[in-house]
Order: sequence, then C-alpha cells, then structure tokens
Amino acid sequence: MKKLGSVTGVLQTPVLLIALVLFAALVGVGGDVTVARVATLAIVSVVFVTGLSIFSGSSGVMSFGHVAFMAVGAYTTAYLTIPVNLKAALFTNLPGWLSWLVDAHASFLVALLVSGVAAAVLGVVTSPIVARLSGLQSGIATLALLLIVYNVLNSWTDVTRGSSSMIGIPRNTTIWLAFAVAAGSIAAAWAYRRSRSGLQLQASREDYWAAQASGIAVGRHRALSWILSAFVCGLAGSLYAGYLTSFNVNSFFLTATFAFIVMIVLGGYLSLSGAVIGALVVSGLQELLRRLQDGQFTGGSALPAGVADLILAAVLLLTLIKAPLGLMGVRELVLPRRRRKAAPGDDATEAVTPAAEAPTQAARGA
Repeated sequence: MKKLGSVTGVLQTPVLLIALVLFAALVGVGGDVTVARVATLAIVSVVFVTGLSIFSGSSGVMSFGHVAFMAVGAYTTAYLTIPVNLKAALFTNLPGWLSWLVDAHASFLVALLVSGVAAAVLGVVTSPIVARLSGLQSGIATLALLLIVYNVLNSWTDVTRGSSSMIGIPRNTTIWLAFAVAAGSIAAAWAYRRSRSGLQLQASREDYWAAQASGIAVGRHRALSWILSAFVCGLAGSLYAGYLTSFNVNSFFLTATFAFIVMIVLGGYLSLSGAVIGALVVSGLQELLRRLQDGQFTGGSALPAGVADLILAAVLLLTLIKAPLGLMGVRELVLPRRRRKAAPGDDATEAVTPAAEAPTQAARGA
C-alpha cells in the first residue's frame, strides 16, 4: 500500500498538468474562432515551455536561445509540407546540394517528427558548448546561439527567403493534435525529471560543486537534457508553422523569446508545473491586452501601441521582486491531502512528498 501511494503521488503532477491543458483545449473547442485560436497557440506555447523546462528546470541554467530550435522545427515543416509546385516558384535559386528540397514532400505527422529530429541535431551540435559552460557564461552562450540562427535564416535568402514570409503551408495543426503533443511532452519531461539523469542534474542545480565532488557527470547530463529539450521545442515550431500557415524569421527572435521567458519566469522556471501554468496564464493575458490595445473592451478607446509589452515587462519585474522563483517556486502541482495522525510504528518517511524525495534519490543515484 505504501508503494502504491508513492507511485500515485509521483503520477499526480503530469496527470493534473495534462488535465489542465485538456481544459484549455475544451475551452477552445467550445468558443468562437478567436478563442479557438488563442487556445491552440496557448497549447503550442505549453509544448515549447515544457521543452525549455526539461533543460532550464533541471539544470537551473536559464536558456535564452531555445527559440532557435523552434525556428528550425518551423522551417523544416515548411520545406516538407508546402506543395511542390509552390516550392518550385518560391525557391528558384536553391544551391545544388539542396535542390532535392523542391521535390521533397511528406505528411504533416512525418514532418512533425522530422522537425523534432532536425532541432535535436542542432542540439547535438551545440551540446558540447552547454556541457562545458555554467552560470552566466552558459546563458550568454544560448543567446549567441539564437543570434547565429537568426542571422543565418535572415541572410541565407536562397534557402530561407530571408525576411520574406514562408507561405503556402497547409493548416494541419488542430487543437487536438496540439493537445496530444503537449500531453506527450509533459509526460516525457516528467519521466526525465524522475530518471537517474534528471535527478542527478537537479542535484547539480542545487549544489554544482558538491555534485561534481560526488562523481556526477554534470556536463553529460546537461547535454542530454539540452538535446531532449531541443527535440520538444522543434515539435512546438512544427505545430506553430502548421497552424499559422505562414511566418517569417522575425517570428523567432527577441519578441518570441521575451514572451516565453515571461511565461516560464512567472510560473517558476524550476518547476514543470510552473512552466505549464505560466504558459496558459500569459497566453490568456496577451490576448486580453491585445484586445484592450485594439479598443474592443473600451468602447473604441484603444490603449497606445506598445502598452501590452510594457505591462508584460511590469509583470515580469514584479514577479522577480516578489517571487524570484516564480509562483510555483520549486513545487509541483499535486492534489491536497488530509493530514492524518501517525499511528505507532508508522514509517516517518511515508509523509515525505515526491518533490522532497528528489534530492535523496539524486544523492543515491550519484
């Protein structure tokens, strides 16, 4: 019975988070076109921040470059799903070694998986850098990655169309497909956090030098989480492209990075629950601010342009001041349970929550 109760406690968090995303999907299905659009993009944001949380939440290193993986996923989906005839008109000057892209075509599900793999390949290439750096240097390195990818996409016009939009992508992302990918991403992220590698990486997050002294290969675990997070963020980029049907390189730069950072910082970047909750809350807040800025709730008296971004920045600053670790901190979403008086002979460790057990398990795994 004790073991069953422990397993149930461990599974509560991913089940509750998936239920929360399911609620958002049901709201989108039951609403009008605008509500469905907001709900779908909010769930796509959940996929992205879940991927970001796999790395940042486990390692404690905030990444500012994960939008680069989303961009790779989006462009890969565009290359594989735009009709061949249209691609021949859009990409007239492809280099010879990439000419096969004009004739390449795949179903959206195949493109979704290939997009994740393409982002993971970029993660493999860049993982040695992340494995060797820590703290501020690692955060700056991730920002440098974003700048490199942005400039390549913006300047390699023969292949990426530069600042022009990628158009003609079929709309294949539905709210239920986005929910399925989000549910799978949450389950995978939680499984990694409870794995030996995830627990050891969390131990290094709490005390890097103690983890090193204990024999934990911090660099290896950071690289693994980086690659896994890149794959999930690539899936988010694919869903994004398959829903909007057109995008350009500016969709994956500082504005998107800022929005996702607000999401994960508001909820709590060390907590998977915080990342998911932050994505849903900020997505709703962004839509509310957009409508206020358009004057929809104020009788035609619109807010000045840029006020929405100022309010989001103010929310971010207030969160950092009042709750530096976000609304959830390091806690995870679990159902409340009644306290019971310990009977004679009860094991005192039975009262320990799964979140509190993590450092102990990490120490044992080391």
